[in-house]
Amino acid sequence: MWNTQPVIDWIIREGRLLEDPVDFFNGLMEHINCNGLRIARMRCSMQALHPQVAVWSYTWDQQHGASLWEASHGIHESASYIGSPVERVNLSGKPVRIRLSEVDPSENHPIVGELIEMGLVDYYCTRAHFSGGRWCVLTIATDEQNGFSDHELAGFEVLMDHVGLVLELHVTKRIAGSLLDTYLGERTGKRVMEGQIRRGHGETIRAALWFSDVRDFTVLTETLSVEQLLDSLNVYFETVETAVRAQGGEILRFVGDAMLIVFAQDETEQAKTVCERAINAAQTALVTLAAGNAEREKNGLPPLRFGVGLHYGEVVYGNVGGKHRLDFTVMGVAVNRTARLEALTKQIGTPLLMSDVLAQHIVEPTIYCGDFDVKGVAEPLKVHALQSELPFNPPKESH
Repeated sequence: MWNTQPVIDWIIREGRLLEDPVDFFNGLMEHINCNGLRIARMRCSMQALHPQVAVWSYTWDQQHGASLWEASHGIHESASYIGSPVERVNLSGKPVRIRLSEVDPSENHPIVGELIEMGLVDYYCTRAHFSGGRWCVLTIATDEQNGFSDHELAGFEVLMDHVGLVLELHVTKRIAGSLLDTYLGERTGKRVMEGQIRRGHGETIRAALWFSDVRDFTVLTETLSVEQLLDSLNVYFETVETAVRAQGGEILRFVGDAMLIVFAQDETEQAKTVCERAINAAQTALVTLAAGNAEREKNGLPPLRFGVGLHYGEVVYGNVGGKHRLDFTVMGVAVNRTARLEALTKQIGTPLLMSDVLAQHIVEPTIYCGDFDVKGVAEPLKVHALQSELPFNPPKESH
């Protein structure tokens, strides 16, 4: 006999305390099935607030348990959504019941045929309500011969008020985390979520630092339309981001068309590790962007080029700013030196330069370019370039 009270008790006492939605759904389905309602498959879809993801969807079945699936923007204009029971529920606000054993798959949305092929005989789609008029959609299906009874579905609706409270907490936390990751970076976002939010809070870390800047940006702004300019910048940013993330780096800041990136050194790592990651990411990004310039030229667009300065050193990593607007970033002389190295790439004529400090921690051969006096740095910078990147013998005199 289907009894909702033990499930409600579990949600209140234990389920709401679980940190991972996957664990919550696994526990929820276990307690529902143990208390009289036979569910073979469940899916819960929640609206995301993310630049790449439109929907977070958790699916549970008896064989695999719960897992997360993310749908990109455009899912609501796709054939998989239009005309589906989920769309019907979203449009009407009312539950949808389909007795799968009694319908013709050819006359229904393709999802109905897929569920029938899974051996399911009854399907129910409803909503759990959140505050602010938002909601998530839950679907359940059973392979029991007689399907769901009206009593069972009424009990499941009772559960929705309790399930909705827990899911709203999860989705709110996930939205907050995804926004922090997107706008602050994963490492920084995680620290903020863990409570490092006080102004002036920080720590000293060692890291390989990256500063890059687009070449001939003024030319781009004067020759491209707004849409073309934004598209071009996004190509550059995405190329760098992909290369940097693959090597464990984090973009800390966009300054117009410039980027400040950190490859933080963990306690278990050596300087060589983060310096190699930084140089590998820089080479990958430069090669990738250069390869795409041939296609840009075919389309009548100017090439995209950028310069990179790399340095290794000690920086302060923490919170600075006003009372109501803070920035979690890195500070120190090492940051200034990294930016000055990037500026020198234009003068020396190579897209990638590094300090002697970073150069001594990488395997690939470098060429000493000389000592350069730069603004804001007391001592001349000892500048190196990759031997493979420099097609000429640079001056070795101080400038």
